[in-house]
Amino acid sequence: MEDAEIVLMFSLLIIPVAIWLQLWVKNRRENRKNMLGEEEFESTFRALFSIVLEGAAIVGGLIMIIMGLSGTIKYFINFYAV
Repeated sequence: MEDAEIVLMFSLLIIPVAIWLQLWVKNRRENRKNMLGEEEFESTFRALFSIVLEGAAIVGGLIMIIMGLSGTIKYFINFYAV
């Protein structure tokens, strides 16, 4: 395979991983909610750890989505350019 097809393959594979990462963060947040709809933590350390972990997952997932879409779009522009 050429380099362009390899980039396209990885770009298409990274998009579902990034979407799964965003859904994982959403499910973690929903599982922590109490009856009133507020998030509860057992300790300050767990709250800080969750904030850092989920923040990194959200930013990383968005970066992966941007990179995956840009690689896919770049491939189609180069492949179908006249």
